[in-house]
Amino acid sequence: MPDEYIRFSFRFFDGSDEEICPRTFEDGYTRTLVERMRDISRMTIQEFTSTKGKALRAHTHDWEQTNRPNGFNSLNEQFRGLAGWQFQLTANAHGRVHGFIIDSTFYVVWLDRDHVLYS
Repeated sequence: MPDEYIRFSFRFFDGSDEEICPRTFEDGYTRTLVERMRDISRMTIQEFTSTKGKALRAHTHDWEQTNRPNGFNSLNEQFRGLAGWQFQLTANAHGRVHGFIIDSTFYVVWLDRDHVLYS
């Protein structure tokens, strides 16, 4: 389904790790998040997964290089086996969104406001 536009789902959102995903966000964060997801939803999966530009910084995780080497450990084994992906909201100001992709859907797991996963 590489020609389909990317969609977003929060079905597997995990807010239990407050270091990565704080309970509160500064003013403007929600708008920035929604606008970024709107812009990305105009991309196909193929465009999203192959874009290497610094504006998006979309790439898979090397879990061993992160602060969470067990990955998305709140998910069941089937989903933990999928590649984790991230993209940035803005250049260094609003952190990253982490999740995984199935077909044409990006499932958001963490909203990493302070880019803690790779700090």
